[in-house]
Amino acid sequence: MQPCVDSGRLLERSAEKLQANFGDFVMINRDGAIVGCAGLKHYPKQRIAEIYALVVNPHYHNIGVSSELLSLLFDKVRELRLESVFAVSKYGNSFFIRNGFEIIDVESLPVERQATYDYQRRSNIYKKYC
Repeated sequence: MQPCVDSGRLLERSAEKLQANFGDFVMINRDGAIVGCAGLKHYPKQRIAEIYALVVNPHYHNIGVSSELLSLLFDKVRELRLESVFAVSKYGNSFFIRNGFEIIDVESLPVERQATYDYQRRSNIYKKYC
């Protein structure tokens, strides 16, 4: 994750926060190493979840690892019987659109997530109904 944090593509999260939310994450392993991961934060009252920290090692780009991560996340979404899922990303436009997400506005997010949206970063918000 750190190279993507350093380049500004991914928000920084402390090791403590990542460890506390370890159960949110799905991972893809290749050759004994984690080459991609993504988290799914559940908002139970709204029956929605947020995909976050989706990252793939650059040596594994364009070979389906991101799609595998998305598939694993949607397995979790189905288990939780959620109505929809969203992602906030500055760089994932073609990926999310290609995978059936639509762009929505900040006001469509759960209220607690609206409060933490970074307007200076100007990320797009993508939503997909399940």
